[in-house]
Amino acid sequence: MDIGKILRDAREARGLTLEQVEEETKIRRKYLEALEKEAFDVLPGRVYVRGFLRNYARFLELDERALLARLEDVLPPEAATVPETPPVQEKDHRPGGSYRRIAYGLAGLALAFILIWGAGRVAGIIRGSEPGGNPGGSPPAQVSGDPATVSREPAAGGQGQPDAAAGIGGEVSSAPSTPSPSGVNLVLSVTDETCWMRVVVDGQDKFTGELAANQSRTFQARQRIWVKLGNAGVVNVQVNGQNLGVLGGRGQVVNREFSVTTQG
Repeated sequence: MDIGKILRDAREARGLTLEQVEEETKIRRKYLEALEKEAFDVLPGRVYVRGFLRNYARFLELDERALLARLEDVLPPEAATVPETPPVQEKDHRPGGSYRRIAYGLAGLALAFILIWGAGRVAGIIRGSEPGGNPGGSPPAQVSGDPATVSREPAAGGQGQPDAAAGIGGEVSSAPSTPSPSGVNLVLSVTDETCWMRVVVDGQDKFTGELAANQSRTFQARQRIWVKLGNAGVVNVQVNGQNLGVLGGRGQVVNREFSVTTQG
């Protein structure tokens, strides 16, 4: 008996409609119809066909292993994907090309040195010309006011010297704030079954494939991470130490992006 007929007969024997099955399994109706009609090309991929069939068979209390074995006989063999080879950067073989690059690099370094040295000289001249400036580099003994009014002895009652900031117009410098952590740290952990996933980190594909139960992967990005989960209900998601749990139901396909500004 065909896979589709087995599924349809089991559903109708329980008096269920496709809408009711969709509500219970979270599998979209068009995918349920595709399974019952064996129109597997409608589903997004081989991994999704297996996942949806497994969940549908469990819901109908059918032998999922037998149906998956039949599925392997029906589906065409999966074509092996050949990774794209990055283009080879052509080297400059023109006569004198290497020497020109070296000369340009040395000239750039010399120019940067001159600019830095000149900026330091100008800053030194400006500091020396400021009122009350001390070119010798030693800090002034008194900040402001009449020298006779400044006491170097500790005050009565064991008080220490007055805060140096109080002698500068009452200004108090605040401690520098601790910079907030930057980047995105994502941990994907599969609790049971298997899940196909694709992960893109800062615009670069980092992982495409399946993770089995009790497996996990960690990804780090400067700006953003985009993920696609083929069976979102079995994947626990953690972002920058915050546990978000699962992003959908079993067999549900979920796309989500996590960035520095909007995490989760």
